Amino acid sequence: MGAVLDGPGTGTVARIVLLVVALGAAAVAGELVVRNLPHAIAHPAEPPHPAGSSRPAAATGRTVAGPLRPGSLRPVDGSSASSARDGPAKPSLPSWIAPLAPSAVLISAALRGYAVDAVQALACLALVLTEFLAAGRRRSPGGLALGAAIVVQPALLLFLVPAWRWCGRRRALAALAVSLALGGAVRLPRPPLTAASWRSPGDPLVMPGADPESRSALGVLLRLGLHGVPLLCLWSLVALVVGGLALRRGARYHGDGQVLLALAVIGCASVLLSAVALPSDLGWLLLAGLGRLGRRPEDRPLWPVATATAVLLPVALLTPHPHAVSSAVVRGAGTVFAAGAAVALPFRLREDPLWQVRRAPGPTTRRPFGRSFLPLLPAWMRPVSRPALLLELLLIQVCYGIYSFIRNAAPNRAATAVENAEQLYRLEQLLHLDVEGAVNHWARERAWLMDVMLDYYHVLHFAVPMAVLVWLYLTRPVRYRTGRTVLFVTTGLALAGYWGLPLAPPRLTPGLALRDTPSSAGPGAEPGAVLTALTNQYAAMPSLHVGWSLWCALVVVTATRSPWARVAAVLYPAATLLVVLGTANHWLLDGVAGAFLLAAGCLVQYVLTGRRLVDPDPAAGPPGRARSGWHPVSDRRRATAGERGARPAAPARARSRRLRRVRRPSGSAR
Repeated sequence: MGAVLDGPGTGTVARIVLLVVALGAAAVAGELVVRNLPHAIAHPAEPPHPAGSSRPAAATGRTVAGPLRPGSLRPVDGSSASSARDGPAKPSLPSWIAPLAPSAVLISAALRGYAVDAVQALACLALVLTEFLAAGRRRSPGGLALGAAIVVQPALLLFLVPAWRWCGRRRALAALAVSLALGGAVRLPRPPLTAASWRSPGDPLVMPGADPESRSALGVLLRLGLHGVPLLCLWSLVALVVGGLALRRGARYHGDGQVLLALAVIGCASVLLSAVALPSDLGWLLLAGLGRLGRRPEDRPLWPVATATAVLLPVALLTPHPHAVSSAVVRGAGTVFAAGAAVALPFRLREDPLWQVRRAPGPTTRRPFGRSFLPLLPAWMRPVSRPALLLELLLIQVCYGIYSFIRNAAPNRAATAVENAEQLYRLEQLLHLDVEGAVNHWARERAWLMDVMLDYYHVLHFAVPMAVLVWLYLTRPVRYRTGRTVLFVTTGLALAGYWGLPLAPPRLTPGLALRDTPSSAGPGAEPGAVLTALTNQYAAMPSLHVGWSLWCALVVVTATRSPWARVAAVLYPAATLLVVLGTANHWLLDGVAGAFLLAAGCLVQYVLTGRRLVDPDPAAGPPGRARSGWHPVSDRRRATAGERGARPAAPARARSRRLRRVRRPSGSAR
């Protein structure tokens, strides 16, 4: 943490102070959040109670059961989240988990160059939470924490209104007095600087607000080209609307018992109303991720994941290939999410029936390797239902951004990579596996074949796995979750290989005369023409081209019974191996390493959930009837109809009528 907060021009004493403040703020904020989590979030494995049944107060998931008296967050009637017979309330989560989210905010802001601002923002958040959550007695001296936070971030004046209503007038007035006293003590010793800042209010507002990293409403208006009186008028209107709606929504969620969500909504409004709001100020948005959205349980993780992505990940990581439009959209996601949390998003109340609806757990699985502690994930974390589409797209985008960032940021150690490649080539010669030269020479003699291989190498590497993922999502939701996890784990393990073992591909290994261009290009052609300057050319071990193609083959072969699809799936990894060898982008042992990584990914998935890629799909029916149009629902309906004495099928009725018509005497009347 000390290295993270270390900045140029910062003295030793200042760094120590920053470190102490950062650690203290992370511990306080995390502990207060963990101890005030909603019951349904803290204990997701608890089965829902039927409507109308009697249950204790602890099972209702409500932390506030009655009206609040001034100066306390406890109910007036003496009820609490846990009754006397249930024993004292216990922490929702282990204490060591508490500082994880604040520490992630600090590290993310430090990586983007806002370490000091992150410490300041997190300290203010911890002070506000302390004021509203830690002060449980009316006689305790209140207002000091909120007043100190207002001095650092003036937009937190918005919290004076809920302090007046929820904690009493005395505490709100004390916070205002503390903020005025501390603010005067800070500004009065430097009157020239203070007078200059008030004499020309345009400069301190316009210049910082024009920063493209600013998440405030003022920064958005400035980037839209507004200046002068129209800017001030529109900003004042936005402040009135956003502040009023946020206070109203905060009071609603506070009355419902969601105190953290109420504070987060007002905090998001304070971010929008600030003159300058950097990405490190979006800790309130991360706290707003506790709100529940969506009708299906599968849709609920979308909002927390989206908020964490907007707060923690920089734009360069989400858009590996920067584009003007995509970068602007991603950069403005934090502002849009904060505005939505403050004024628009309909977070569910605890009295809503959908609040208690939980995701169905996965079916009982086998015990991997006969161990009682396996699988590692509990039942509620290994469902088999189809996940939310937007959440999956977001996860794929984030994982691809992280993969591209780490792969291209791996140490480009050319000398070490070439030395490792020469040793690998000698090992292949010893094992009589050095086929790269023969395959590359055969492909270069056919210019059209080399062009096809290069297009294959570029396009199908991403297109085919994405197509298989889409097919699984639409037709095999149970297999989709399993296959997606295996693919992600395999890719993550490959990144460790890129960092730990730099390896030059055959075309960059001197003395082999291998190229990825046709022979007509001449010996002076630049090697590596297939790769761009943004790609790490020494990340060849292992080969994800081979690993992903084997994943596609395994998924398709085990998920379908079509012979043509199975043949194409088996030929795809063979063709991929031929392409990576023909273009001299990988060694044969790179492909072997990719296969081993896929096996490791399957093993991790098996240990986590107890499911394997080769397990039969429970929704596919018996193996022998899949091709005849059999469907389990239709057969179940036929069986039910037969048990109820329904009439025979239409072909049988027609055949019986024909038999009666033939056997009827010719002279009988109709």
